[in-house]
Order: sequence, then C-alpha cells, then structure tokens
Amino acid sequence: MRDFRGDTIYFIVVDRFFDGNPKNDQGKDPRDFDPLRTNFWKYWGGDLRGVIEKLDYVQKLGASAIWLTPVFDQIDEVIEVGGQQMSAYHGYWAKDFKRLDQHLVDRPEDVRVFSRKDTVFDELITKMHARGMQLVLDIVCNHSNPHVGEARCELYDDGELLCRYDEDNGAWFHHHGGVTDWNDLHEVQSRDLCGLADFNEESFAYRSYIKSAMKQWLDKGVDAFRIDTVKHMPIWFWQEFTGDMDVHKPDTFMFGEWFQGGAWHPASVDFANKSGMSILDFAWRNSVVAALASHSAGGFKDVAAVVEQDHQFRDATDLVTFIDNHDLPRFLSINDDPARFRLALLMTMVVRGVPCIYYGNEQHLHCDTNGGNDPFNRPMMTSFEETPLLLDLAKLAALRKRSPAVQRAGMRTKWVGTHWAHVTL
Repeated sequence: MRDFRGDTIYFIVVDRFFDGNPKNDQGKDPRDFDPLRTNFWKYWGGDLRGVIEKLDYVQKLGASAIWLTPVFDQIDEVIEVGGQQMSAYHGYWAKDFKRLDQHLVDRPEDVRVFSRKDTVFDELITKMHARGMQLVLDIVCNHSNPHVGEARCELYDDGELLCRYDEDNGAWFHHHGGVTDWNDLHEVQSRDLCGLADFNEESFAYRSYIKSAMKQWLDKGVDAFRIDTVKHMPIWFWQEFTGDMDVHKPDTFMFGEWFQGGAWHPASVDFANKSGMSILDFAWRNSVVAALASHSAGGFKDVAAVVEQDHQFRDATDLVTFIDNHDLPRFLSINDDPARFRLALLMTMVVRGVPCIYYGNEQHLHCDTNGGNDPFNRPMMTSFEETPLLLDLAKLAALRKRSPAVQRAGMRTKWVGTHWAHVTL
C-alpha cells in the first residue's frame, strides 16, 4: 500500500468548487440546476474542468493529493425526501459506476470514460501526475441510488441496464427496509441508509460488478480510494475487496469512512486493523473541535487522551486526520474564531496521521444556516486568494513532505494544562 503519510490531502466537493465549463450545468434535467446558487439541494455547476483550472491554486497551498467526491453517473431526476426536492449534486446516488456524470464532463462522449483515453478525467489525471499529485477517488460500495417516492433505483453497467430495485428479487439488493435500531449491527449492515438501495454483498453478480468497476478506475490512474459508509457492510466483504484491489494495483492507499469512528469506538478500531484499509479519524477531529471551538471542560486533555489510545491501532500514523468535512458543521460555524480555527488546522498538519484539508478551509469558507449542518457545510467556493492561512498550510505541508519524523513518528504527551498541550513528535 502506497505510503501517504508525507502527503496533504485537499478534499473537494466537485459541484461546489469551480465551474470550469458552464455548458454542462443543466445536465439532462434543467430542474437539477440552480443558477442562483441558493438552493443547497441542487447542482451549482462545479465540474472536473473547474478542478483542472485550479490545480495551481491547490498546489500552492501545499496539497499533494486531491480527494474528489464521487464522479460516477448519478440519477437524473429530482426526488422528494421529507418534503424537500433533492438532486444528486453530491455524487453519492450513483446509477452507473462505469460512467462519468454528465454534469462533470466537457463533452457528452466523455461520460464513457473507460472506452476513451481523451476524456476530461484523463486530462485531470495526466496533469495531476505531471505535478507529482495523487488523485483520491471517493467510492461507494454500500448502496446505489434512492428507491423512495418516484425514484425506482436502476443500476447500469456502462449504459446497459442490470436491474431495478422493485424487480430485483434479492439478486442485487437487500429488501429489509430502513435502519430502525442503529445499535443492531445486522440492521446497520443489511438495511437501507436514508432510502438508498442497499447492495446485497452476498451476491456474486454484485461483487463482480463493483470490483470490476473500481479496478477500471485504478487502471485509469486513480491513486487512492476514500471509501464511503464502510460500517454498513461486513468486514469479510472489505477484506475481499481490499485484497482484490491490492493484487490489481499494489500501491493503492485506501481509507474508509466509519462515521464517528476512532479511538473510542472499538468496532471501528477493529475494522482499521483487519479490513486492509485505514479510516478517517473522527475521534481526533471531535476532540480538537470540542477543545477549540466548543470550549469543552476537558480541553486539550481530551485531545491528549485520544493520542494515548494510538496503541490500539496497527498503525495510527495511517489514520486520516481532519477538522471539517461534508457531513459535519464546519468549525467556523460552531465558533467563528479565526485564531482558534488556524490552531486547529495547523495542529492537524503536524500530528500523526495523514492530514486532510476541506475545500475552503484556507479561505475561512462557511455558511451558518441551520447551524452549518448538511447541506450548508457545502457552500460554493467563492475566493481563491493567497490568504495568510493558505501560506501557513503550505509551509507545514512542505515540512511534512521532507520530515520522516513528522510522517512516521508517534506522539507522546509531555504536559497538559487547562488550555494548552505540549507534545513531542
């Protein structure tokens, strides 16, 4: 597995980053798109051309890897959930794992990404690799698209219909309804998440399809996978999946989203040690945000307590650390204090683990509507200036890149006071 510990990851919600090609904004259904960018549930125009045009900017802040939200072909229709009309701007409602979504490409023919070598995705990979940058692709193996309301959940293989949820008979999907007891592991792993059709991992046809698709993305030049909703599938599936990916492309770094996982969640620790991938370190994030944004009583003692549990992990230096992401309120929506936010980000750059910067962190980007909860934690990127925080991040990214001690050493707490912690790397 490729060593990512010297890298700094920049996480981009593609639709909310930069509109490099306005011609693709409306996709196949104009109702999906909001040109005013006020409806947070609709597409706003960001695309792969926009990422290409801002590679200089991303590299300037020191990022050596870019994590993109899923680029797979999404459902075209607008669906209604809880009285709210929603579109698949975020990328997590895939209907075809072997095509690019039409909102992200330059030309209609680009969607058939595996039948061509001249798509906008190929251009992005080529230009990133020429700069020594790595592409982390966000992938989803747990579920397909919704089957609620008028949505039927159809699954395709490069444009060829494979199945429909309501005509499936268990060959591709579980049909047990939604999760009702989040403490029941069987329910969590076999029932639907938020009305999304849950794949049946015991189906050989499904496993063959999903693994074939992901191997093709690796063949396209993808360097790493961020894997969504890993706790919703049994560990044997992930062991098979990561084993197959490792054989296909041995240098593939993989890390999973075990939501709210980390040092205080034994099942997630077990997963990190046995699944063949690392995980996002929610425990680290929660302790830092509590100490610096929420003024928790424990303060930095809680941060130190997380690090003191590193011995539980096979290798805690592989954990992916972060302050903000697309599922939680941004730090600045919790506490709009630039100095504390700067400290939180800069700490993350020099502690054990692989640091991940959420798009716009360096610009103090946030929207506080509804407390900054999803989807308001995904505003449009509005500035690409060379801010002081951007330059600070770049300096520490360079330090991480050249320092084996920062990359590979563990951490030991020297002293913790009421407000500050002094640590040795």
